[in-house]
Amino acid sequence: ETIIEAALAAVEDKELALGILDLGTGSGCLLLALLSELPLASGLGVDISEAALSVAASNARNLGLGGRAAFELSDWGDNVTGGIPGGISGRFDIVVVNPPYIADGEFAALEPEVARFEPRLALSGGADGLDCTRALAPRLGPLLAPGGRAFVEIGATQADAVAALLKARGLRVCQVHKGLAGRSRVVEAENIF
Repeated sequence: ETIIEAALAAVEDKELALGILDLGTGSGCLLLALLSELPLASGLGVDISEAALSVAASNARNLGLGGRAAFELSDWGDNVTGGIPGGISGRFDIVVVNPPYIADGEFAALEPEVARFEPRLALSGGADGLDCTRALAPRLGPLLAPGGRAFVEIGATQADAVAALLKARGLRVCQVHKGLAGRSRVVEAENIF
């Protein structure tokens, strides 16, 4: 995943005790991938689906990462307690988010394996695909530690719009990362306050 590569590239010292937040964690794959590469990091995964949180917690246990990962019911970071293993609370060094970003008019063109098996709630970003990003953008700054980085996955044509949403909320857009196909996939932004 481009988002994992981007987040790991931003961490100069992989041995730091970082706090990671995964917004819309789903199966926990992003958080757990980062924890597997950052041995002293701890993380919190949040989701609005209790079923997804159950799967994520089970995946963490199965991977031997349950002691460094916690999961909590939340809508884009609302009421996040920040209580994660290692005592990190409040603000995070890394926030990763793969929000639903498929525009309503794009569903017909989705690959069958995506359309059939992913819940629409996990994919649908509204008319222009940016509804969820609009909702989470104002929450990122307060969730990030000073100098912390957010990594937001995007649709291939959404880089400028997402960058503008993040800038409008006081974040400095560092870079747009491209995936293997050469398309824009992740906007990286820093909390400069």
